[in-house]
Amino acid sequence: MQLPYKLNRYSFCRFILRCLAQIPKLKFMRSGALKIAFIYVAAGVLWITLSDKLLLALQSHLDLQVVLFISSIKGIGYVVLTGVLLYKLIRIHTKRLSESERRYRSYFDDNPNPMWIIDLRTLAFMAVNEAAIVFYGYSREEFYRMNVLSISPPEDINAVYSAVRELQPGMNDNGIWRHRKKDGTFVNVEITSHLIRKQKNGNLMAMIKGLN
Repeated sequence: MQLPYKLNRYSFCRFILRCLAQIPKLKFMRSGALKIAFIYVAAGVLWITLSDKLLLALQSHLDLQVVLFISSIKGIGYVVLTGVLLYKLIRIHTKRLSESERRYRSYFDDNPNPMWIIDLRTLAFMAVNEAAIVFYGYSREEFYRMNVLSISPPEDINAVYSAVRELQPGMNDNGIWRHRKKDGTFVNVEITSHLIRKQKNGNLMAMIKGLN
């Protein structure tokens, strides 16, 4: 959309309204924070432009004191209306984020395959789904007191550290490992993982497939 070369007070307002209508179609506006900021700025410009034009049209028919009073009310109205607008936009954005979080959380919690999330710095379990609890036999509280080394045989500890160092961003096929269940038996498992953040304190989400 190109900005017209000359804009009168009506075409300028129409331009702002057209910009607002185009927001859902703009790829760079997919960021919720950027979209809220853009709407706030556009609404503010629209309010100032229209109210100034209205005040300019009325001032020749009103006393100076009345014009100054209307100008003050206009400023207060701007603060109130934009505050309400920000509240509504942030509330909508927060609600969408919460719904998205619940949806993705259900993909983890309700997955029929055992899954867990670990802290890459400590290798501690940060989250486990119900399938992992059933598969390994540990309670959720017991998982949260352990790390990956707790369910690995001692001879695999160095290999675990090496595997963590070799993780790549995105999906990783980690191969076949041995894990110890709560009853002391070992089971062969195939692990597929996703590196959530490639940082020292990042997280790793793993899906487990039992092979025994």
